[in-house]
Amino acid sequence: MKRSISIFLILALLLAGCSNEKPSEKMPNDEAAVEDANSELAGEKQSGIDVDITEKMYVTYINEIYLNTEDYLGQTIRIQGMYKPYIDENTGLTYYYVYRTGPGCCGNDGSMCGFEFTWDGDMPNDNDWIEVVGSLRSYDDEDGWTYLTLDSKSVTVMVEERGAESVYQ
Repeated sequence: MKRSISIFLILALLLAGCSNEKPSEKMPNDEAAVEDANSELAGEKQSGIDVDITEKMYVTYINEIYLNTEDYLGQTIRIQGMYKPYIDENTGLTYYYVYRTGPGCCGNDGSMCGFEFTWDGDMPNDNDWIEVVGSLRSYDDEDGWTYLTLDSKSVTVMVEERGAESVYQ
C-alpha cells in the first residue's frame, strides 16, 4: 500500500502539468516575480534552509525535486502543509506525510503533493497544519523501490497560521 501511495504521489506530480489554465496563468513570467523568488531563496540559504517550498510555487518545487532528486539529496528543505500518518497494513509500519492537495490531470483534482518525513518527537494530530524542516534523503525498501523522505530537524504545528490546502502552481 505504501508503494501505491508513493506511486500515486509521483504520478500525480508528473501529471500535474495537465490543466485547463494557459501557461501564462500558471507560471509567473515577469522579472519582478523571478527577482522576488530569487531574493527569498537567497535569504533562506543564509539561515540554513537550502530550499523553501513556498505556497506560491509549491507544485513547481515538488516536481523539480522529484524529477531532479540527485540535485537535492542532503539539502535542507522547509515545507508547510497538512499532516497525514499512514499505517502500512502489510508491515505494520507507520509513515508520516506533509502535503497539500495539488492539481490532478484532466480535472481530477485532489492529488497529494508533498513528502514523507521522519521524526522522533511527538507527532501532530491528523490534518494539523505543520512546518517540517529536514534533510532530503532517499531509501530503498525490501522490494527495491526507492522513496524520498525528509529527516526532520523540526516539526512544528502551526496553530495560528494555515496556508492554502489546495495549490495549483
